[in-house]
Amino acid sequence: MMFDIADVKKRYGDVCVVEDSKDKIIMDLFAYIEELTSELQDERDEVDNNKRLIASFKEDIRNLENMRRDQAKLSFVSVLVDGDGMNFHGSLVKDGKHGGLEAARLLIQAVQDHIQKVDPEAPPNISCKIRVFANIEGLTEAYRNNNILGTGESLTSFIQGFNQENALCDFVDAGNGKECADVKLRARFEQDIIDVHCRRIIFCTSADNSHARVLSPHRGSKRISLVKGPPFAQEMGELAAGFTTDSFESVFMSSKLKATRRVSFSATNTAITPPRTPTPNYASAAKATPPTQSSSLVVSTPAHGASKLRPSVCVNSRGQRVDHPLRYSSKENVETLKRRKLCNQFHLLRSCPYGNNCTHKHGPPLNDTEITDLTHIARLSVCSNGIFCHDVTCVCGHRCPQKICSGRGCKFPDSMHGVDTNICRDHLRDAR
Repeated sequence: MMFDIADVKKRYGDVCVVEDSKDKIIMDLFAYIEELTSELQDERDEVDNNKRLIASFKEDIRNLENMRRDQAKLSFVSVLVDGDGMNFHGSLVKDGKHGGLEAARLLIQAVQDHIQKVDPEAPPNISCKIRVFANIEGLTEAYRNNNILGTGESLTSFIQGFNQENALCDFVDAGNGKECADVKLRARFEQDIIDVHCRRIIFCTSADNSHARVLSPHRGSKRISLVKGPPFAQEMGELAAGFTTDSFESVFMSSKLKATRRVSFSATNTAITPPRTPTPNYASAAKATPPTQSSSLVVSTPAHGASKLRPSVCVNSRGQRVDHPLRYSSKENVETLKRRKLCNQFHLLRSCPYGNNCTHKHGPPLNDTEITDLTHIARLSVCSNGIFCHDVTCVCGHRCPQKICSGRGCKFPDSMHGVDTNICRDHLRDAR
């Protein structure tokens, strides 16, 4: 039999092709297994990373919950009260120490009820830091003049009771002076509004426009509530729409204590009826006339050196007060006069409601130049009744004294800038 080498070579080639194909299949399988192994390792690594991430998240959540619990312990509600304008009910004041204790309890309860309404998520046992700032001496006299306190009685026992009811209740004597309480109230507000632990500020002052500039930058804030006692003053009323408002009727009077003052002008034995509180509306303010005479201010001939300002209140076409222009002698004389700490009411009106208890100097009458300079100094203080003040005895300023002022940082509100100084009429003369 003949051996066909060609056939053998052909068959060997066929076998080699099969072997090569088999080897390729095996190599492809190895490559695929290695790829799967690599992907499996990647998945395992990702699972491990996710486990670590989940564990980290759980730890963060636990820490956050602990922080929230700690913050809840430190969180508080700040209650700021202008004691000169938001007056406690006379029945509480009359009751002395017991009245003070009850006033604090009622105020705390009113605050807690308010918080439950406006902030249901607040901690149920949240602390309430209550601070009442007032000119105690002047406030005492006001309660006496309104027959709530008798002659010789004081607010001491009432304040002691208020402060003793709760460690976080403070009735603070801000000192004598028209703006002392306002300054302290404003400083406390500015601290609390940036305190991360302060959950809400409850601002109890409605009848004083001087607080409008403090609140204006925070219009619309969900952390501020306004409490109404007496009706809102014009500028405060305009701001009130941007805040949550409430009234604590069980605690505060719905009207301010009536002020009684004896004043003197360059007239002889003339009775002048004090004008009523001006209407906020421009048109109605221009047409407003005083009500039927119910009380009068006694006006007598002043001693030498008394103010020569006539008893009148001039207004522009909008009913805004326009004080008579004056020219002070010099800046040096004004600064010298400031350092003397003179009583504006005594020297300009020849009458001071504080009498011998006044912390400013009375003394001998001033000369005409000093009277003019002191009038200028008095007008550097913003009138709390605002630009519609028709109080003939008011010596404060009703518009910014600067000729050019942007209003930024100025203590005079926006409404007292750019005032029309064209006098339209004499409010008191027309009223008579």
